[in-house]
Amino acid sequence: MSPRRPRRRARRRSPARPVILLIAVVIVLALLVGGLTQVSRQSQGYDFNSNRSLAAQGAVVAEQSNATASQVRSLLNGMQRQTRQGLQVGLDSAVQQTADEAARANLAASANPLGSVANDFAAVFAERAQSMNELRAAVDGFLGMQPIPPAGSPSDGATPAAATVLLSATQATNRIASAGALLSHADALYRSVRRSLAASAGHGRLPSSVWVTDAQLWQVGSVAAQVDLLAVSPTLVSAHNVVLRTVRLSPPALPTPQGVPANVSVLSPVSQIGVTVVLANQGSVDEPHASVRYTLANQSSGVTATQVESAGLTLGASVTLPQVGFDVVPGTNYVLTVEVLLPPGQTQTANTVLQQAVQVAPAS
Repeated sequence: MSPRRPRRRARRRSPARPVILLIAVVIVLALLVGGLTQVSRQSQGYDFNSNRSLAAQGAVVAEQSNATASQVRSLLNGMQRQTRQGLQVGLDSAVQQTADEAARANLAASANPLGSVANDFAAVFAERAQSMNELRAAVDGFLGMQPIPPAGSPSDGATPAAATVLLSATQATNRIASAGALLSHADALYRSVRRSLAASAGHGRLPSSVWVTDAQLWQVGSVAAQVDLLAVSPTLVSAHNVVLRTVRLSPPALPTPQGVPANVSVLSPVSQIGVTVVLANQGSVDEPHASVRYTLANQSSGVTATQVESAGLTLGASVTLPQVGFDVVPGTNYVLTVEVLLPPGQTQTANTVLQQAVQVAPAS
C-alpha cells in the first residue's frame, strides 16, 4: 500500500484586499478631481475679476480718449482758420492728453495680468499718443512752429527750445497720412480687445472708441489738399516783429536845465554810461537770434562806438538784454542810437529804432 501523500492546502485569497485597493484608488481620484475642480474654479474667479477690473478701468480711459478725439477732429477740420498760437496750443494739448491716457492705460493693464489682451489694450493708447506726436511734428515742421513749454518748466521763458526741423509740403503730407494710418490700426486693435473681453470670463464691457471716423480724410490726397490750405492761410503765415519795449540809461537823466532842448537827456558827470534794453517779440514765430545794435557817437570828435547784443525770444516773450557800457567824457554831447537788427522777413519797423541826444554834464 503506497504511502499517503500529504494534501496541499489551497491558499485562500482574502476577498477584502482588492476591495481596499479599489477604494483607495477611488479616494485618490476623487481628491485629484476635487483639487483640479477647485483650482479651475479659483482660476475662473481670478479671470472673472481681472477682466471686469480691466474693463472698468479701461472704460474711463476710453471715454477720456473719445473726448480727446472729438477735440482733435474739430481742430483738424478748421486748421487753416486757426492762428499760429491757437493751432500750436491745440496740437500741444492733444499730445499731452493722449500721453496721459496712454499712461493710465498702461497702469490699468499692468494691474491686470491678462496676457495679450492687457498688452493690446495698453498698445491702443500708446499708438494714439504716438500718432499725435507725429501729427504735431509734421504741422510744426511745415509751418515753422514749435511746442509751447508748459508753464513753470525750465524752458518756459525767453530762451527758445531746440529749432524745429522744417519740412516740405510733401514731407508733411506723408507724415500726417502716416499718423492717420497709425490711428486706424489703434482703432482696429481696440475693437479686437473689446471683443476679447466681452467673450472672456466676466464678460467685461468696454465702450466704443473710434478716432478715425472717415478714413478718406487721412489718405494722402485729402491730406495734401489740407496742407495746401495751411500754406496759403492768412492767419497761419509767419510774421516777424521784434520791437524795443524800453530803453533806459544809467545813470538816469537829470531834470533838463534851462536853455537845454527838451529832447536832450542830461546825465551827471560820469566816465561811463550804461544802456539797458527790453526787447519784445510781437510776431507769430519764435526768434532764436533777436539782435540789437547800440551806437554812441561823440558829437565833438566824431568818434563812434558800436556794440551788439543778442537773445532768443519765444513767441510773445520779452527779455532784458545785458547792460551795454560806453566810455564818455564829462562836458561832451553824444547821440545814442539803439536799433533792432530786423530778422529776415520783418517788414514792420515801428518801435525798432530809438535815437537819443545825450549830454554828459561837465565835472564841477
